[in-house]
Parts: sequence; structure tokens; C-alpha cells
Amino acid sequence: MTAELVLRNGNVITLDPARPQATAVSIWRGRLLSVGDNDEIARDMGPNTKVVDLAGATLLPGFIDAHCHPIGLGLSLEWVDASPEAAPTLGHLLERLRAAARELPPGQWLLARGYDDTRLDVRRHPTRWDLDTVTGDRPALLIRTCGHMAVANSAALALAGITRDTPDPEGGRIVRDETGEPTGLLQERAQELVRRRVPEPTITDLERALHRAGQRFLSLGITSVTEAGISRPEELQVYQNLWKRGELPVRSQVMLLIDQMLEPAERLGLRSGLGDEWLRISAFKLLQDGAGGARTAAMSIPYPDEPDNYGIAVYTQEQLDDAFTRVAKLGCQAAAHAIGDRAIEMVLTAFERALQRYPIRDHRWRIEHCGMLRPDLLDRMARLGVIAVPQPAFGYYLGDSYRRNFSDDWLALAYPTRSWLERRIPVAFSSDAPVIPPDPWVGIRAAVLRQTRTGLPFGPEQSVSLLDALRLYTVGGAYASFDEHRKGRIAPGYLADLVAIDRNPFAVDPEELPQIRTLFTIVDGRIAWEA
Repeated sequence: MTAELVLRNGNVITLDPARPQATAVSIWRGRLLSVGDNDEIARDMGPNTKVVDLAGATLLPGFIDAHCHPIGLGLSLEWVDASPEAAPTLGHLLERLRAAARELPPGQWLLARGYDDTRLDVRRHPTRWDLDTVTGDRPALLIRTCGHMAVANSAALALAGITRDTPDPEGGRIVRDETGEPTGLLQERAQELVRRRVPEPTITDLERALHRAGQRFLSLGITSVTEAGISRPEELQVYQNLWKRGELPVRSQVMLLIDQMLEPAERLGLRSGLGDEWLRISAFKLLQDGAGGARTAAMSIPYPDEPDNYGIAVYTQEQLDDAFTRVAKLGCQAAAHAIGDRAIEMVLTAFERALQRYPIRDHRWRIEHCGMLRPDLLDRMARLGVIAVPQPAFGYYLGDSYRRNFSDDWLALAYPTRSWLERRIPVAFSSDAPVIPPDPWVGIRAAVLRQTRTGLPFGPEQSVSLLDALRLYTVGGAYASFDEHRKGRIAPGYLADLVAIDRNPFAVDPEELPQIRTLFTIVDGRIAWEA
């Protein structure tokens, strides 16, 4: 058998215990044929073999982002960038919105994403009245970095019919001032009152967004992603359109949101695992709470200086039990967004009850984020075999807000990677992009150093080695999607999904890991992106 492509003269970090290091690999029909030294791989070469000289560059398995939102990432790249880097003050933010509004046709929605109230100079959320000064009668929606709350201007609130008399929806909150007037800030499911008024993107818009996100992933060495929840058939159609045309940039697992997609899936016979190595139905998912930085994660204790705020639990225990029992009855994989300890506890209870009624061998049910733990919850996760799917870079990008919202005792078990590994709880790293940027190296640095953006400690007890962090961004993600025998390692027979980088991460100061650059990314044995 003659290789189609050979990569040689490299530093190959395989993450395969059988052969951790190599200098060359050969590829045939999208899979790794051999892994070894230059002489061994030379035996696979023929007259038509393409040979790439790595010239000492490091080769890794392609990264697997186990929880992100590719369509959302691609769409948000066309919105106004309201991140702290682009708009560090409220004045800067409003000026960016004003400039964007001037470029839009009359009446078109102004959409922006990425602000962080904890990093704005005013240390508060913008209000509807702030937005009104620069948007006028144009509807506008400004989404917080976490995606769990947003600020609507007065025109958007009017379109949604939100007044001082509008009750809070179940699982959401309309924030009001001291007179009872809505400030424009909408938390959790209250956002839906306005979001449903925003015109839906077309199929062409969605396809363009998915292409754009895919190129971003490839530039970072990410070769597989899990889309962490679609709510509309059109979104699934877009993935299928690109798959049918052979245009999916990266391998994609697609979660279906339980509220909107479980009932159609039950009727149509859609099940987890349907698909192929490029596109596959993944877990059925719901969101049980909000975000720690936004103080909407459901906690067992109140937030500092807010004695009545325990966060938001979106569903009752009975509703959770019913949802996951239906998933278990289908024999499917399940996932739940849960950050606060109260939310995690409720989800674990629902998982236990559902799987007791309808046991699934090797279920690999997942808790997405899995942020604020207690020892008893860790023990329950271990007993049940639940997978944790955290975003290690949350500690870097959002850690300073967590430090304001939680004590050091809580931070010692915040996204507790070391505790999970010590208990042999499976872990898969991810980014949750566009909540934060999808760069794996920022997440890997955060897992190793456990420091916030300002250099403050973020539960340093939970730091892990560089090798473990790399495994959790590759092998861990493969396990979470039932793919551990075909990706996540550089080994014979595995998919030829690889990334070449400009330096050896084990020879780099951990602080400088995000300076590593991708040279090229290979998917299915073909170079899909080059610097």
C-alpha cells in the first residue's frame, strides 16, 4: 500500500501511549497509514507520494472543540464587536453602535455582541436609554459576552410588547429600575421576547456563517467541533447542505435542543449517532441555568450583596426529569448546560432517575460547562459516569468577574479539572465560541496556569499538566463524541486530522502558549488551511 501523503522531519506528538513520539507519518485515503521515524515511513512512499518536509515543526492531532456554536460564531462576526478589547468604556461602546447605525438602512435591526459589564468603566450594564441616544427609533439588541442576557433599546422593547406591566417569563427575568420600568436588560429566557422579533437569517446567511466559522476553526488547528444546540430545522438543513456539497470545513457533531427539537426527533426517528464521520447527530440538550459572571447561574447560596439572588433555574425538577426520561427512552445521548451547583445537582438527579428507568449501556451523558462543584456532586458524577465539558479559558476571560461573584472556597472547585481527573471523570475541553474566542492555546494556558486575564489566581489547586491539557482538547473530545477509536490521536488507522505548529509547546513558557501559530491544518488527509 503506497501513501498519498507523507509528513517527515517533524516533532510528532502523537498522544498515543503506544508511541508518544515520532518524526514522520504517512497518509492514505484520509487515514493515517503509519507513524514512526523517517526511515520507517519511507517504506510507504511511492513515485506519486506527495512529501511535506516539516523541517522540525511540531505535529499534533487536530484539536476537538467539544462545545461551541459555529453558526452563532459565524453570524456574530458580522455584528458590531462590543467586546472589551474593541469597546473598553461605555462611551467607546456607544460610539461603535452609533457608527454602525449610520451604515444600516432605515428600520434594520442593529445587532451587537460581546460587552462585559464587569470590565466597562461604569461597571454596570448599559440601559435601553443609553442605547436610545445612538440608535434612535431603530430596534437594537446588545448581547452580553455570555449570551445569557442582552440589552434591548426602547424600539426593540416596543416591538416585543414589553412594558412595566409585562410579567417575567418562566425561566427569565425582565430587569426593572426602582420605579418598575424595564431597563432594557433581559436575562435568560426573557431575551426570547425580543429575539423572536429579529428577522431570521436566510439559508444563504447561515451557510456563509458556517463557512466563515469553519475557516476560523481551521486557522487554529481545530478539525472537529460539536455544535452545542440548534433549535430550528433550517440550521440542521444548512449543515446537511454543506455536507452534501462536500463543503463542511470541519467535522461536525450537532446537538439538538430539547425544547424545540425533541418532539420532531421522536416522530421522525432521529437518534444520536445518525450520520457519518463528517456530520452526525449528537446529544439532545437543554439549558438549566445562566452564567456565573452574569450572576444567573443557579446556586445553592445567594450571590454577594444580593441576598435574594440565587441565580435562575430554568426548569423545575419535574420538568428536567420528564425531559431526560424521554431522551433515555430513545436510547440517545443527553447533555445539559449547568454552571451553578444547584443546577448541576438538579441535572444529576434527573440523569440518575432517567437512566434508572431506561438504562443505557455506555450512555456518555454530558454536563456542559459544569462550573461550580461541591465534593458530593463530584462523587455523583463519578458514580454515574457523566462527562464534564468545561471551557478552561473561561477562567482567563471571565475569571475576574467570577472572583467578584464567588469566594475562594468556591473557586477551589470551579471548573475543577484536576478533581475530575483524580476521580477518573471524563473531561472534554471546549471554547463555547462566540462566548469567548475559540483559540485552544488560550484554553490550554488557562488550564495549566489557572490565572485570570489580570494575572490573579483562579482556583490554582485545579491546574493540570500541559500533556493533560492537550489530551483533553483531543482525546477527551473524541471520547465525548464516541470517536476515541478514530480521532484524537496520531496512530495508524486513525483519521488524518492534524495540525502543524511553529514551535514545540513543551519548550514554550506556559504564559506564551497563545503565541503558538498554526502552519497548516489537515482534515481527512488533505491540507485544508495554510498560513
